[in-house]
Amino acid sequence: MAKRTPRANPQPEDILATHTPEVQALAERLRKLVRDTVPSAAEAAYPHWHGIGYRHPETGYFCAIFPQQDGVNLGFEFGVLLPDPEGLLEGGGKQVRYLKLKDGKDIRAGAIKKLLRAAISLPESREAKLWLIKSSARPVPGQSRKTK
Repeated sequence: MAKRTPRANPQPEDILATHTPEVQALAERLRKLVRDTVPSAAEAAYPHWHGIGYRHPETGYFCAIFPQQDGVNLGFEFGVLLPDPEGLLEGGGKQVRYLKLKDGKDIRAGAIKKLLRAAISLPESREAKLWLIKSSARPVPGQSRKTK
């Protein structure tokens, strides 16, 4: 597909425009799943990441959709802190984890909803999340966020 000239105010559709219809459809299904699961999340296009990111009013940035040539990745910035009993998350780094989705069959909505809810239940501050990672501690499911 042809390259588009970037807009002053990029939109998620701008991120998806250069991808195949299959990748666009997969990303749209994920966008709907994120919006339905976390309706209070704000969605934004991040051209420098080539992704569509989501911020929660209390937790901040918690996930992003990254279209690829042959699929879509759903990334969680603090994925290492998320419970993943179904073993969906990939990545060996110290912080980020992601799901690699190649087609609609890969979207396990129930498990993805649990990951999204767990991501927004992490502590509010980035520093607290980083401390959890460094200390090898894990948040207690259902534990309320600490306020400033």
